[in-house]
Amino acid sequence: MSQGKETSLELRNLIVKLKGEKKSYSEIAKIVKKPRSTVQTIYRNYVMRGNVLNKSRCGRPRKLSDRDARAIVRKVKKNPKISAPKLEDQIATASGKKVHPETVRRILRSGGYNGRVFSRKPFISSVNQQKRLDFASTHFYMGEKNLFRMKAIDDNTLH
Repeated sequence: MSQGKETSLELRNLIVKLKGEKKSYSEIAKIVKKPRSTVQTIYRNYVMRGNVLNKSRCGRPRKLSDRDARAIVRKVKKNPKISAPKLEDQIATASGKKVHPETVRRILRSGGYNGRVFSRKPFISSVNQQKRLDFASTHFYMGEKNLFRMKAIDDNTLH
């Protein structure tokens, strides 16, 4: 089951202060507009731990912040042909954080950029370019008369 939002430190300190003033859990819950069970849990954790701070989260912390990730995506938006190792070098010089190129790729994938290679334009010699232009100019521009004539020719050949 997913947890809700965390209560603020000010609210937790207020709950502890009100409990120190000998108020009941129900009275405190009405004052702070939180469930009685929440008030009980906050005070119980205060008694057990001696403070109202959150416990530290498990798992390894992220190497790059959200701001760094947005900067990486911006750089790729400016220059889509830049490689992940080059981006990694730029990050190392700019922020001093050493990251693996795969980390950069992961950030780019989450930003909507997948590793793709540009499709290269085929080489067309100047002779073939001229032949293509000649073909296009003779076949693709037709006046209204020619369109009707072409239709008549098509009708005759179909029968």
